[in-house]
Parts: sequence; C-alpha cells; structure tokens
Amino acid sequence: MPQAALLLLLIVASVKCAPGGVVPREASALQGRIVNGILAAPGEFPHQVSLQRKPSKSHMCGASVLNQHWALTAAHCVQVEDTFEVLAGTNSLGEGGTRHTVTAIETHVAYDPNDVWVNDITVVRVSPAFPIDGVKVAPIQLPEQGEEVPDGANVTVIGWGNFWYNGLSPIELRKVDVQVTSQEECEAVWNDYGRPIYPTQICAARFDDKTYGPCHGDSGGPLLYEGKIVGIASWGYACGEPPYPSVYTRVSSYVDWIIEKTNASVVY
Repeated sequence: MPQAALLLLLIVASVKCAPGGVVPREASALQGRIVNGILAAPGEFPHQVSLQRKPSKSHMCGASVLNQHWALTAAHCVQVEDTFEVLAGTNSLGEGGTRHTVTAIETHVAYDPNDVWVNDITVVRVSPAFPIDGVKVAPIQLPEQGEEVPDGANVTVIGWGNFWYNGLSPIELRKVDVQVTSQEECEAVWNDYGRPIYPTQICAARFDDKTYGPCHGDSGGPLLYEGKIVGIASWGYACGEPPYPSVYTRVSSYVDWIIEKTNASVVY
C-alpha cells in the first residue's frame, strides 16, 4: 500500500496538509470534514468551537470548551508558526458566534508527531472568556481518569471537515455515528500498515454501505460517548477508508493532565 495514504485531519490555510507536510493519501493527522455525516441541530453541541488562523479567520481544527478560559484540541493543530483564535457559539463558520484570541498554548510534553502523533493533545487559553450560557456555549463533559469505553459502542464525531478525501468543506457543523474498534483489532490492522497503536489512543470506524468518519479539518474535534468526550480526532487513512479505523487521542488517559494544565474547574 502506498505510504501516501496517511492523512492528518487538519486544514492549514487553503492547503490541506499537516505541519511538516503530508503526501496525499498518507497516514497523518486529520484534515477535513465529516464523511457521510448529517447536519448538527442548532445548539446540539454547544461545546464545539472552531480553531482558526488570525487574521484570515480560516478554519483549521475543531476544539471543545472546557470552561470559561480553556478549550481542548489536538497538539498537531497548533504546531505551526501562527496566531490563532476560536469561534464559539455557532454551528456556522459563516455567521454568528463570538471570537476569542488564543493567548496561551499548553501542549503535552511527550507529544511526538514522528511516532503516530502519540500524546496528540493540547489545551488553549482564550481571551475574552467564553460566554458560557448552557445553550449556545457550554463546557464539554470529561470522562474519569482511566475510564473505558466498551468495544463496539456507538460514538459520535463532529466537525467542519471535508465531505470526502480531498473534497469540499462545509460551512455548517456536521456529525456522524461510528463504532469503537477494539484495541486488539485496531492494533492488528495498523500494525500491518507499519504503524503502532498505543494504549493512549482509541480507534473508531464504520464500514458498511459507505465510508463514515472524520476527514481534513476535523482534527482536534471530539469523539463523544454518552455525552462525554472520549477521544480527540488525531489521524487516519484517507478519511476513514477501510479497513483502517480512524485514530483518536484517548481523553481518559489525560484527565489529570487537563486539570493540572487548566488549573480551573472542568465538567465530569
């Protein structure tokens, strides 16, 4: 299989590539829109925000509100020399919401983009504070440290990523349901490709009549199970093409770290 098949789910300006460059269709961090998803309802995911470049206001990645001052996203989303802002409180990239400048970035010290983006997690501080009202903007719920998600569980991924590999991008937030892949199965599939899967990563996929899952621009967004963020979209193969499950940072491995870095209250 060509090495050009791995793809980071991150849109950098108008070029769909990840920091350091991504060969088309190579395993890399996620860039793009939800594949074969549907529109999210207004206010359905008030924790979802768009991480954007300043001053172009171009969408790069998804992120999740933790509290008034902090949001959670993928480390690879901020590994470019740039300034960032966050759009909150709207499903549309074209209208509504509030804008917040990123004033601080705390990336996990063990993040390694050269080793399957292990520890792909970052928290960003914003100013002004998010206008949390529980309707348009609300904190996302965290799992407990070490909490497990059952194999085969239905989970939801959301974002403004591409509709298909190298495809168009949406203006409106979209969602799609996928299923958690067992760690053993995910490891076996990706090991055949020459990529390890770590315990701090969780995999999900849906292979039936179509391909479903995250794509370019969905990086940093949440994988949701029973209202909790259990994963952060990190990397995959050509936007969910079988037999390769998409790979997410396992949030329950980092809850203590998130609390330490944000030094503020979060939702459990």
